[in-house]
Amino acid sequence: MKQLEFDSNNLTGQLWDIVIVGGGMVGAATALGLSKNGFKVLILEKGPVNLDWDHSSEYRMRVSALTRASEKILKNLGVWTGIENRRCHAFTAMHVWDEVTPGEVHFSAKDIQEPNLGHTVENAVIQAAIWEQLEQQDNVSVLYTAEISDVETSEQQAHLRLVGDVCVKTQLLIAADGAFSKVRELANIGLKTHDYQQCAIVGCVKTESSHQDTCWQRYTGDGPFAFLAMDENVSSIAWYLPNEKMDWALSLDDETFAEEISRASDYRLGQVVEVAQRDGFPLVRRHAEHYVKPHLALVGDAAHTIHPQAGQGVNLGLLDAAALIEKVVEARDAGKDFGSYSVLRKYERWRRGDNEIVQRSMEAFDWLFKQDASLKVAFRKFMLPVANRMSFVKNWLMDQALNGRESLPELAKRVLSK
Repeated sequence: MKQLEFDSNNLTGQLWDIVIVGGGMVGAATALGLSKNGFKVLILEKGPVNLDWDHSSEYRMRVSALTRASEKILKNLGVWTGIENRRCHAFTAMHVWDEVTPGEVHFSAKDIQEPNLGHTVENAVIQAAIWEQLEQQDNVSVLYTAEISDVETSEQQAHLRLVGDVCVKTQLLIAADGAFSKVRELANIGLKTHDYQQCAIVGCVKTESSHQDTCWQRYTGDGPFAFLAMDENVSSIAWYLPNEKMDWALSLDDETFAEEISRASDYRLGQVVEVAQRDGFPLVRRHAEHYVKPHLALVGDAAHTIHPQAGQGVNLGLLDAAALIEKVVEARDAGKDFGSYSVLRKYERWRRGDNEIVQRSMEAFDWLFKQDASLKVAFRKFMLPVANRMSFVKNWLMDQALNGRESLPELAKRVLSK
């Protein structure tokens, strides 16, 4: 990988195959997959990614629950070993229960003959492992701290103008710059939003009892609470609260915060005995009205954000990346303009529907478990014990969550031979 200077002639003196704005998990994975297929890629990122890792370091606040499909994508990109060498944890079960009804549902990997139901991994670990591979790619360049001032697309190419009057030309511009995407905004792509009126408090804690390699989720009057298994007695938390409680939760001293977390989890893992740094953010569903324009494509959070209660955000983004890589490579190998609208529309049609299904599914769970109507409470009281006994339904749900739907990209279907 080559680091470019802002005034480098390489910026204006050539037509790049691919320019990716954003080097987070999804943007970096997209860059890596395309570079491994022979494309000349330029990444615009805020600053260098730290690849060093200290196993004794404090757990990071942001984590993801990677599915088997995401695991296969990362293995096919040569990234998984770097993740394992840093830090990840396989969870083998999930346990879901409700504050006001006695029913509980337990999901176990053994029931579907799988070694686990996924891996809990810190986002910083995933990003570092991908960048570690990017550094070995001769056809990848990176430009740090560049500020975008305009985006133009035509039937031939895309132009990305940077502050300082530098114009970067590319056959395909990929926006991977997050939920508040500047590229999406400058490209005049509309956004449909829904405010959940909830926030998520995240961080890592140590509990009195072991998590038993299980992810625990309890639905309360304020919203879901989850322990995501990390290591020994360490769990990542996701505590969902009304927006007006975010400042309160973040202002608590460690001892009070630990007690509130213990209470929210119904003391399922005993007392919380240690807390680390924590953060909070409001929850908003976003969905771009279009994923593509001629020579422009959105991936990951730039295209969609969902309620994070099932940890599916990065999994959807990695599927976006794999699908876009597949369609772009397929077009290039057929001698077609891989940045053309007709090619990119195939990617959009492939991914938009699946992303919306997952978005709505998360909202359906959120609606069902809200304790705002006696009829819903009565329904849950009846259905949760029944659901726990319906093995075929539970097994189907686990398989869908772990392995994904049938319309998976090749990178997510199986580990390809080298």
